[in-house]
Order: sequence, then C-alpha cells, then structure tokens
Amino acid sequence: MVVHLSASRDDTCVHRLGPTEQCLRPIAGLGDVDAIWPAGECFLARVGDEIRLFSTEGKANDLLVLPDGTSSVAASWTDRGACVSAIVDDGPEQDPEAPVLSPAPRQSVSLQVYDPVKGSEEAARLPSGCRGLSQSQDGKRIAWLEPTNVIPEEAQRGQFRGLDVEEGRVIALTTDVSQARRVSVAPDGSGVVMNANVSSERPITTHLDLWWQPWPQGDRRNLTGGGLQIENWGWIDATRLWVTTLDGLHRATEIFPLDGKKETWAGSPATIAVANEDTYAFGDMAQYPTIVVGKNQVGVPQSQIYDELTVRTVAWSASDGLGIEGVVYERMDTPEGAPVLVRAHGGPAGGVEATRGEAVRHRHLLRAGYRVFEPAFRGSTGFGDDFLAANIGCQGEKDLDDLLTGMDRLVEMGLTDADRFGIFGGSYGGYLTLRGVAVTDRFRVGVALYGFIENRRMTLETGDFTYEDEYIAPVTWPMERDSVGSDVFSHLHEIDTPTLLLHGDQDPICTVSQSQIVYGALRHRGVDTGLVVYPGEGHGFRKPANCQDCAQRTLGWFLKYLTP
Repeated sequence: MVVHLSASRDDTCVHRLGPTEQCLRPIAGLGDVDAIWPAGECFLARVGDEIRLFSTEGKANDLLVLPDGTSSVAASWTDRGACVSAIVDDGPEQDPEAPVLSPAPRQSVSLQVYDPVKGSEEAARLPSGCRGLSQSQDGKRIAWLEPTNVIPEEAQRGQFRGLDVEEGRVIALTTDVSQARRVSVAPDGSGVVMNANVSSERPITTHLDLWWQPWPQGDRRNLTGGGLQIENWGWIDATRLWVTTLDGLHRATEIFPLDGKKETWAGSPATIAVANEDTYAFGDMAQYPTIVVGKNQVGVPQSQIYDELTVRTVAWSASDGLGIEGVVYERMDTPEGAPVLVRAHGGPAGGVEATRGEAVRHRHLLRAGYRVFEPAFRGSTGFGDDFLAANIGCQGEKDLDDLLTGMDRLVEMGLTDADRFGIFGGSYGGYLTLRGVAVTDRFRVGVALYGFIENRRMTLETGDFTYEDEYIAPVTWPMERDSVGSDVFSHLHEIDTPTLLLHGDQDPICTVSQSQIVYGALRHRGVDTGLVVYPGEGHGFRKPANCQDCAQRTLGWFLKYLTP
C-alpha cells in the first residue's frame, strides 16, 4: 500500500508499506506531492503542475501537464487510463498598476476534463471561487462547491453543483444549503454525499450533517442525524461511508450505509483515515498516528522521538455551572509548579482533540518546560448544538470565564501557581488572547496571532457580515451597544501585559490592521510589545520558514516574560 503523509519533514511525503513490513519506506524522487489517487498496483499523483502515474518503486510516467491557474483537481484510474477534472483560472493577469474597482464583477473560471482517449477539453464555465472537485470512478460525473461569496465567510454559504460529462450541462445539486463544506461523488456515480447544514438561522453554530442524495436531485437523506462534529469521512465502497466524529474531546468512528442503517466500526474509534476495513490509520491519547494493515500496526516515521510528550484531560465547572472540558499537553518529567500557557483555539466554532499527536504541535513549548492547556470553551464543536451556540451574545465574557475557571482548576490540581499563566492563540484565539490581557490580570504574557479587536470594523473591511450577524447581533445602524460590548478596542488602555502580535499582510479574514492598531496603542503607552508581519501570508502561516520563525518568536517571548 501507499501512504501519503501531509506533514512530512523531508522532501518525500509518500511512503510504501508492504503487507509484512514493520516500517514505512519512503518512495524517493517524487518531489512535493499535493495529492494521490489509487490506480491499481500504482498510484496517480499531482506533483506541481503535472499529473503522473507512479509505481510503488517510484518509477513515473508523465500523463498530463495542468494549465497555469489550476486550483482544484480530481482524478481517477479507469480501464481507459487516467480521467482528470480541474478548475482553471484562465482569465487575464491583473495589472498591478490598474485601478481596483468595487464592487468588482464576478469573473468566470474554466472546468476542464481530461480523458485518455479524447484528451483535454473545456466542459463548462463556472463562477470564480468554485472549489472542492470530486468525480465518479469513471470520471463521467463531477461535483463541486460553488460559494455564495468570493470573499471568505464564517458561515461558508454556498451550494453544490454537478456535471454529467456526456450531457455537458451544469446542474444545481442543491438550492437550500446554508453552510456548504464538502461534496463527494459516489464511486459508481449514483449520487453524492454532502457535508452541509440547512439551518438558515444558525448556519455557523449548527453542526453540519452528512446528506446522501441520488444523482442529480433525488430524495435527500440525513445520514448522521444532527448535533455531531464530523472530523473526517470517506467511502469504504459504493454503498458505505466511514465517518469519524468528535465526541467531546475524543474521536469516534462508525460506518454509515447509504440506507441509513448504522454499522459498528471494528477498528480503532480514533480513526483518522480509511483505505478499507482492514487498512486504516488512527491516533489517540496513548498512541501517535499509527497505520493498521490487517493485524500489523506501524507507527508513522519519527514518532518515537516524541515519546516524552503526553496528554491528559481535565473537567471543571464554569462560574455559571456549565460543564467544561479541556486538554493539558506536557512533557513526562515536567514538574509541578511549571508555568502553563493557555491556548485559545480559533473559530470560535473549533474543536479540541485529546490526542497525543496534537502534543507534537507544541513540542517547542513543552520541551522548554511549559505545559499547554487548551480548553474546549463554550462555542466549541463536539458537544452538541446548544453548546456550540452558547457564546452567542457573550463573546469575550462567558467563554473567557471558561478559560479562567479552567486555570483555577489547574491551580487546585497543583499543576502550577495562580501567577504562572501565559496565553496565546490564533484568529478567534488571538481575539481571546487580547481580550484576556485587556480585561483580566490573570496572564503574565500574551502572544496574539492574526487576531482581531473590533467586530464592526472587521466586518466592513472584509465584507463578511455573517460572523457579526450570528455571533454578536444583526448589523444595524446606528450601532447598538450589543455590537461593541465584546470588543477589545475600548479596552486597549487597560493592557499592561507584554504582548507579541504576529500577522500576515494578506489576511482576508482578520485584517492586519487589527494587529497594527494594538501595536500602535501599546507602544504609545509604553507597554512591552512587538509586531511581526509576514509578507504574502493570509489567515495563518503556510510558508515553512515563516512557521518556524513564528514558533521561535513565540517561544522567545514566553521565555523572556514567563521563565520556566
């Protein structure tokens, strides 16, 4: 079998595993692989702007050069050869010196299909922003997501579209979806499975379901039944799906046949990915990601160098009595009394997983002598729809209290002292970091990554009204008091905590101006602060050099102001 590791540390991220082998063997010479697809005894891979057919020994046949501007790609192997579909932005390059017009007309992109007999041709013109291609095994039916807006939205509004290649006509698979995440065509092309919700009132704070719909617009069936955080899913065969959900802090995996009769998954409940019922990968609190082939288990490369990193769960009650859970990551020999860094996750509709693999993300902090505490504060996924919506109208208040009462619990447990806390986080976690250092005196130091301080300004700068409409209050003029109550802007004069800010200059969600304002205010008041802006980075950092720089600066800031 072939294994694609997306977080490999070297230039090879595809490995081979034989039926009796005890370790993964890298397949050399592939370069930077973006995606792979099975092809009998071989596999298809997208390598840069090419689709290639590889043997498990790494021998390659060049099949197709993708056009410039290619974004989403789907591929499958048939008895005719490789079938490929791709979305291509083939419009003229924008003149950097030309005036920028608003509102700008929505451009079109090309949906192109490649058949080993007919070659490449344009199948349809689509609105710009379409993504997430999926196709049937024979390549004759294709589906994708068409977002409502070209700008990033918290609600991720959109609809699913499809194309029967032989008929050559784009069809609307849905018209009533509120939040659209992903669509997958059944291997035999008989229908599609969609990860979406249909709640028009709360598209963000309603967990998405999996829906089965016969092609093209047959009677839709809800397979998962509501209230579940779906982490990952895929096809076992043409009639069954494996689905991994987040149940609180822990993964849970089950089989969902298309007829609605749920089956028990015989493998680990903490499954990450599935090839078939005998071949899958899992990771939990005890084990790093592990690949199972029959009765054979093989750990991913280099996991043994993190043997000293562990995870434990913690539960407590918030000030209003609501039950909250969280995770503590630590090195095995970390002494009691060591400082704790609170990580506020993004979203806020994001999840917290109690898996050992997550500890590796914080290895630079853990090995420096810190514990990392990640609370699943109200508004987190995995605890049902009511909990997911529980920070509507009280952001920066009740969810911040969940963090503070969790810190109290760690002090009660003897893990640290009350004056030994720092805080960090990105996006909504960056906001909670800034809110925490502004309206409390509980944190000695803070690091805010691509956060925000003023909801209305962010709404108007980005054009995404869905966040404020659902979480704060419907956008009205003049501004109501509820619209600004959770902001940090009016509390900037209260921040005395050393605070580092890191941001990308191309962030379309939380604009860099939000961090620049904080930096300007703190510097004017003489508070220790710093601002790092990464050129070309958006919402989060992607370039390896910038990720490493961010980790080093974060650790250095904590070491300076909260020494282990």
